[in-house]
Amino acid sequence: MELRPHERKDYGLYAQWYADWEIWNLSSWRPGPMNREETVRLFEEREASESDRSFAIHVAQEPEPVGVIGLMNINGAKLSADLSIIIGSPEHRRNGYGSEAIAQVLDFGFDELGLERISLSAFDFNEGAIHAYEKLGFRYDGRISNAIQREDGPHDAVLMRITPSEWRALRR
Repeated sequence: MELRPHERKDYGLYAQWYADWEIWNLSSWRPGPMNREETVRLFEEREASESDRSFAIHVAQEPEPVGVIGLMNINGAKLSADLSIIIGSPEHRRNGYGSEAIAQVLDFGFDELGLERISLSAFDFNEGAIHAYEKLGFRYDGRISNAIQREDGPHDAVLMRITPSEWRALRR
């Protein structure tokens, strides 16, 4: 597993992922999936941003990335950031790539950036993601009621966080 800088040639692949209804349903605060232009703009903005550090997730021997991960809203004053991750194709999900990528980003955030807190959110119906985050040491930090609307009604966002000491204790 390797985290690499984004390459413009991969933006088309990212656009496929961000247009996918399952990915949108599980992870997006937006009212619907993104189109190609919106996805390209998102990654151009991430690459230009001083408060975001975003990476392509590559598996050994795979020419294309299998996902994207990043620390967003990096706040130097509060030493905090928000984690975002998407594993693109269904065949790459549920095999540990996401957990391994998150572990690398946590090491990067805590060891290289000196962050004191990394947070994330997951929708209440995304139990698999919540369980995976808990296994990585993330702890419940709150809830936003009725955060999003889906076909079956409103759903809460579960807020989670991890600190360097919690992460290091888990890694021992």
